[in-house]
Amino acid sequence: MENQTRSLDNTAVTTTADACDGPGPDTPDTGGPQRSPLITVAICTRNRARSLEQAVRSVLPQVTQESEVLIVDNGSTDDTARAAATLAASNPRVTACREDTLGIAVARNTALAQARGEYVLFFDDDEIAEAGWLDAYRRFLRRPPSEKLASVGGEVIPKFEITPPAWINPANYVMNFGSQARRLDGDSFPGCGNCAYHRQRALEVGGFCTRLARYEESELSMRLQRAGFEIWWLPGASILHLIPADHLNLRWLAHIAFSEGRAVALVRLRRIAPKIARIPYVLGRLALAPVHCLLNLFAAGLLLPRCRGQVAARSLLRAVRIAGQGWQLLMETAPTLFRSHSEE
Repeated sequence: MENQTRSLDNTAVTTTADACDGPGPDTPDTGGPQRSPLITVAICTRNRARSLEQAVRSVLPQVTQESEVLIVDNGSTDDTARAAATLAASNPRVTACREDTLGIAVARNTALAQARGEYVLFFDDDEIAEAGWLDAYRRFLRRPPSEKLASVGGEVIPKFEITPPAWINPANYVMNFGSQARRLDGDSFPGCGNCAYHRQRALEVGGFCTRLARYEESELSMRLQRAGFEIWWLPGASILHLIPADHLNLRWLAHIAFSEGRAVALVRLRRIAPKIARIPYVLGRLALAPVHCLLNLFAAGLLLPRCRGQVAARSLLRAVRIAGQGWQLLMETAPTLFRSHSEE
């Protein structure tokens, strides 16, 4: 069978670092009319050959003529490229491509550009599709509840490699917005590891912001909402998220919390224009950040004996998240501050 691995011109399919509000990634010419599937299941991966194969094989039994699987290898240096090529060669509804510019948002933009489906259903390489997962999306998207639908997501259930330490609350790894399909308002959005986007609408608002290493799906959902589109919740479309043992320690969770803080800073700054107007906000946040960090560290020490250490851990990670936010605010605003000072 023909190997369906595709080689891409990266500059043609990725957005620039500051292009979050501009036109989305270019759509490549497919060479003529083709019958497009309803759904493209897009799996972005890097250096996870073994888990990638497991993820894809959990999806394949659910794939029909209305769907396809697209693997985006984000510059892997292990056997991931070979695993993706093997999966593509063994099934006509699987294709694989490579994106050498690193970054999950870049890889997701490549998926948006290369997908043939009307909807792009993102599914991570460390997940397992539950029975009926893809069928739930098919039924929902065949007859969407609103003409303004831009995105819909489903439940995430954690599957831990080992029993989490007592100070980790397993509920923090669950995503579930209830047993009824409904439109989501406010700042609550499905995670991108189990979320389908209307491809054209996501492209129209600029795709994923490539400056973000976390919360890139939430930021895109915010822009879709501002453009007048709707985000929905879909019960019954569940996946298992595999949590390895080395992600259940304080060092890893602190790394994630710091990255989350940096992402939150970028998202909030993007709402403030022009750039000079960001200075009062940044100065206020930077002044409060040390106080908030110290208060949370104090609370962590004080509350350590309670709730098996879960409250203390939450306070400690909140302090790290605040530190990450402050760091990113300083990095983003320092050039403007120094430039303004030098012009005086």
